[in-house]
Amino acid sequence: METIPEKIVLSTTTPGATIYYTTDGSEPTRHSNKYTDPIILERGKLNVIKAIAVKDDGSPDSYVATFEYRENPNLILLTDVLKPNANIDYVIEKVISEMTLDEKVRMVWGAATSQLGAAGNTYAIPRLGITSMELADGPAGLRLGMLGSGGHEATAWPNPMMLASTWNEEIVEKIGAAIASEAKYYGIDIMLGPGMNIHRDPLGGRVFEYYSEDPHVTGKIAAAWIKGLQENGVGATMKHYAANNAENNRMNINEIISERALREIYLRGYEIAIEEADPWAAMGAYNKVNGAWCTENEYLNKMLKDVFGFKGLLMSDWGAYHNPVAYKYGFDLNTPGGETRLPGPDSLKEAINQGIISQKDLDRAIAAILKIVIKTDTFKKQIYDKSVFAARQKLDPSLANKHAALSKEAALEGIVLLKNDYTLPLKDVNTVALIGQLAYKSELPAGWGSPIKGMYFEGGGSAAVVVDFEEVVTLVEALTSGGLNVLQKTENGDYLGEKMNKKDAIYAAKNSDVALILIGRPGTEGADNTPESMKLTEEEFGMIRNVSEAYHDLGKKVIVLLNVALPIEVDDWDDYVDAILYIGLPGTYGATAVTDILVGKANPSGKLVDSWPVKYEYAPTYGTMPKTDTVEMTYSEDIYVGYRYYDLHPEKVKYPFGYGLSYTKFSYESISLSNKIFNISNKNEKITVTVSVRNIGEMAGKEVVQLYVRANDSSIARPSKELKGFAKTKLLNPGESEQITFVIDSRDLAYFDETVHEWIVEPGMYTIIVGGTSDNSVLENEGVCAQILAIRE
Repeated sequence: METIPEKIVLSTTTPGATIYYTTDGSEPTRHSNKYTDPIILERGKLNVIKAIAVKDDGSPDSYVATFEYRENPNLILLTDVLKPNANIDYVIEKVISEMTLDEKVRMVWGAATSQLGAAGNTYAIPRLGITSMELADGPAGLRLGMLGSGGHEATAWPNPMMLASTWNEEIVEKIGAAIASEAKYYGIDIMLGPGMNIHRDPLGGRVFEYYSEDPHVTGKIAAAWIKGLQENGVGATMKHYAANNAENNRMNINEIISERALREIYLRGYEIAIEEADPWAAMGAYNKVNGAWCTENEYLNKMLKDVFGFKGLLMSDWGAYHNPVAYKYGFDLNTPGGETRLPGPDSLKEAINQGIISQKDLDRAIAAILKIVIKTDTFKKQIYDKSVFAARQKLDPSLANKHAALSKEAALEGIVLLKNDYTLPLKDVNTVALIGQLAYKSELPAGWGSPIKGMYFEGGGSAAVVVDFEEVVTLVEALTSGGLNVLQKTENGDYLGEKMNKKDAIYAAKNSDVALILIGRPGTEGADNTPESMKLTEEEFGMIRNVSEAYHDLGKKVIVLLNVALPIEVDDWDDYVDAILYIGLPGTYGATAVTDILVGKANPSGKLVDSWPVKYEYAPTYGTMPKTDTVEMTYSEDIYVGYRYYDLHPEKVKYPFGYGLSYTKFSYESISLSNKIFNISNKNEKITVTVSVRNIGEMAGKEVVQLYVRANDSSIARPSKELKGFAKTKLLNPGESEQITFVIDSRDLAYFDETVHEWIVEPGMYTIIVGGTSDNSVLENEGVCAQILAIRE
């Protein structure tokens, strides 16, 4: 360094550990100097400090940490990038040239020494002005620690699938900004989200943690989340790149996917997010794609960096790094890394000696890492000790209150009304019977499961957030605060739930005005859901049947709340009930949003981001999901994922993609095009589509406007239509209209040709279809459409 500090402070992330150190270059032991006060450095000489952290509980001593301090007035530090008119590439190149090989292999390996309880962190080199970056989960909010076992409290937002169900980029961007403020409050530099894999199959274990079956929705919602986060100084990590569409045997499975399906379905969302939001990082998935691990998959990494233009760092999922050759193919950072994670950072030295990789490969990876390091507040403020942040356990009250309101707002817009037979909003109702054992449970998860407090309010795994459990609002509390009396127990004093018999149902019907049944399905990572999880249990079905008969005999209504992490089968029981709401995993304050929807204080405006089949056996992927010992999975449905398949088999769909009811009604009144001719030869050709939408109902509401493109004259097999644009209207009062504008470019008309490995736009007619659902029968009657002729001039 140019000048050395007068003294340095040592710290350890191991609670209760004692530090021993040497200053003479010898290896430290438990008999070396015991660290108690800052260490004084001597100017004009090389200062070498070696230290270990030890505990007297039988655990092994830590690895030896070495710190070297040498004065060099000509040394270029990474902090030189902060000088006016600095050449960032030059500074980074010179800093890398100053690194020892030991420092280089550790820089690309990860440190696993987080002071904050974060999922991971990167290696710091103070002598070169290089700070560590703290990396924290996750897609549904900031996770630092585990619920029930300590950690830093944060806001649990509606789960990502529910956020996508808002179809509201503005509110998602606000949530990204809010998460950034919580991350900075706790000293976090990069969030390990958003999760962006496609909902290929409803049984996928992490569908709740990802956005949609559609790549356009996935890319646009992810881009909004990323922009909100990064515009407020915290980096985003797109994950899990790519095609982590199943959890069973995810560490070993090889997925066989056509190039067309990759480009049109599984990679397209990442491409959109890169184009629109420039994410700081991406995370390689556990699985293999077409024979190669994702972290060392030359095709995937080339697509990411060379074709899509990704300029960030590419890290591994935790334990997804396998071989040093990954660094040759564009991989940058093994996470979590650490000295004890085998084969250890020194294995990279051996790989260099064997010619598997070169130091140039490491230098390239380090440059990618440092270009992100310099974006962080930690670097700009040169923070090497985060003990002040580590001491914080609760959010600042002003942040917590502000985010509580935003979380509720998001839940309100993500709730989807699936059925409504003149039942909602509730009118002239004083007492509701809340039925379902889940509504009366309060349980912390075992391991990585979903926590319960009157509902599944969040998912598990990396999507879990450590919350103030007292802050989580139950349905009983929310309904009561909403002015309703809540019947909770049978005549015998048992909670109303799955075990109630006909007599209990009759008692409830006589003592309440409406029945509210809660059905729950949790979500977590590590294993896929089972086909049985999409069906009601015998007890649940019996409960619905008994309650329905009792209430309908008295002319009263039955409502079902689907507190679920995945689509479930509805067709065999929905005739028993009068209204159904999808409420997802709605976050800390989600129950208050549910109540507002029920009583009509808010109008539901969410729409489904997945197709819900009549039964799972009708899914295009049925029979192809892996078991726990499956080693290879073929994507035989190819590009026909979700509505792209169900458009060809509409009889197999219960609730189509883009579907959702409202308490009001909208009319699509007109559509106009800026040009009806599209010149394929002009790479920058664009056509503007303008649609007028009017609220023709009796209650203020928002509509999700969806634009689909159909290739009428294609020479190859293509989906019936594909989503290429969406927008959510403002809150439209009765009689009020709004004009929505979309822009169509060549990519929106194109398909991917595997023969020439390019996007192709064929001459011919294309139909632009705009409406409030993907259901073709509804679009034909209630949507609007226009024709474009594509020609080559």
